Amino acid sequence: MSSLNLVAIFLLALLARFEPSSGVCLGRRHANVVNKLENRETLMIHCWWNSEDMGTRNLEYDEEFKTAFMDVFTFQHANIGCDMGFKDGGTTRKGHFLLYDTGLHVRTRECYKWCNWAVGIYGLYAYDEVDNKWDYEIPWPSNHRDVDEQNVR
Repeated sequence: MSSLNLVAIFLLALLARFEPSSGVCLGRRHANVVNKLENRETLMIHCWWNSEDMGTRNLEYDEEFKTAFMDVFTFQHANIGCDMGFKDGGTTRKGHFLLYDTGLHVRTRECYKWCNWAVGIYGLYAYDEVDNKWDYEIPWPSNHRDVDEQNVR
């Protein structure tokens, strides 16, 4: 049997087991956000996985919000978005940031197993697994959904 036939049989077997509601698992991913605000202020972060509320947290300097999820290929769009805010002098900086999305290129370089983000006063930095360094990606402020200012300490 040729290798082409084996590939075809494998793909047919895979498609026979594919259910649109569950999809095909592509592996476990981690999305982490660490507070690296240079002014050492508390970072308020409120995240969602699709429409599932992941809660609000107040992260002190160097503290992390960590989440893990199964990346599943489906015909539905999946993403993690977070509202974030912090005090910068007498003003509050806030914004909505997309950390992971199955349908969009959110980062300059794709994250593989680890989607690590650091939040600084100038914006969000994405960790590049290939080059082992932080890349500046998204500036403050974001013009998406507003952060509830009462939750920002």
